[in-house]
Amino acid sequence: IRCERATALLNQMSAVSDVLQPTSVHHLQGGIERYLKTYPEGGFWKGKNYLFDKRMEQVPSEKSTEKVEEETQSKCCVCRQPCTSYRGKFKCCKGLCGVPVIVCSSCQSHAKEHSK
Repeated sequence: IRCERATALLNQMSAVSDVLQPTSVHHLQGGIERYLKTYPEGGFWKGKNYLFDKRMEQVPSEKSTEKVEEETQSKCCVCRQPCTSYRGKFKCCKGLCGVPVIVCSSCQSHAKEHSK
C-alpha cells in the first residue's frame, strides 16, 4: 500500500476485527502506479486501484477487462452488492468520517431522486 492512511487504517481494523486479518501490510516503493508499470500484466495485483481524483481507477494495462472485473471485490456501501466502478463524489456520512465511498449506479439514482 502506498497510502500511509490506508496502511494505518488496515492495521487498526485488523487489530479489532476477526474478519479482516491480513498476513502483513507493506508499502510499495514508488506506489501502485510504478508497480503496475513494472508488471503490466498485474503481478500479484488483483482488481482495480480506486483513485479519488479525475483518473478514477488504475488497472494493469495488459490484463483483460473480464479478468479485472472478476478479481474486483468491492461492494456498494449502501446495498452491499458487488460494484466494480467508483463514480461520483459520495463520502461516508457516519460521524465526521468523510472518506470517499463506492456507491452503485442504482443507489446513486435512488439518492438523487430522494434529494429533490
